[in-house]
Amino acid sequence: MFCCVDALHQLGYIHRDLKPENFLIDSTGHVKLTDFGLAAGMLSPQKFESMRIKLEEVGQLSAPFVNPMEQRSIAERRDGYRSLRDREVNYAKSIVGSPDYMAPEVLKGDQYDFTVDYWSLGCMLFEALSGYPPFAGSTVDETWQNLRNWDKVLKKPKFEDPNYFLSARTWDLIIRCVNSKKHRFRSINEIYKHPYFAEVDWSKLREQRAPFVPELEGETDAGYFDDFSNEADMAKYKEVHDKQAALENMADRDEQMGKGLFVGFTFRYALPFLVLDFLQFSPANSILQTPQANCRP
Repeated sequence: MFCCVDALHQLGYIHRDLKPENFLIDSTGHVKLTDFGLAAGMLSPQKFESMRIKLEEVGQLSAPFVNPMEQRSIAERRDGYRSLRDREVNYAKSIVGSPDYMAPEVLKGDQYDFTVDYWSLGCMLFEALSGYPPFAGSTVDETWQNLRNWDKVLKKPKFEDPNYFLSARTWDLIIRCVNSKKHRFRSINEIYKHPYFAEVDWSKLREQRAPFVPELEGETDAGYFDDFSNEADMAKYKEVHDKQAALENMADRDEQMGKGLFVGFTFRYALPFLVLDFLQFSPANSILQTPQANCRP
């Protein structure tokens, strides 16, 4: 995942909205990075402004009969996050995006650099090991409040089983990613040299067999994706369907549609089976290219 993000950085882009859903596993079990909407600057300024305002407005929330965040156990944090995801089926599918993995300076509209993607990767590593993102709350507002006070909320998880714990090098890697801009990793080489990756041969990652290799019947096997004939699966995409319907209604009325209305959608050509996806403009040669994101894990 770090290699994928670094490949994007080498192309001169910052992703800005990394989350677990952006990483796909190919037929060999290796990782590919997708969803370059924010990296290409496709999100309208109004959306960023709405996130900045949300971060500023969130105040001291009161949660009756619930322990303060710093007093909750890892089980309570994990259960609260799962409950939130169950209640808010569109939480992670929002066109604006959830704040769980976004660096504060992106949400605030402050100046930022490529290290905001390291913040996101650190949050994902934390979640993979603990079962919840580091700033997840039991409500959406609580998550925003946690992110606003990230330096107070970020704590090393203490697990119920004393035999399970985060090693010193693991926690150091996380807090070198999830930190203020000046204290984060400053290059991919710093990450490669971190003790957490001491046993990793970075030069031969692609040649190694991945821990998980999908069992596929062929190149068109989509069995690992959501079933588009299943109502429960489709409920997660309600926001996208509603916006698409609104766009179609506007087209029927021949009303002018602004560019911002198409944010979050894949362009489909009029002819069947022709899909133009993940496009970016290359100033160097003035042609449309498909980003090469088939990177090492």
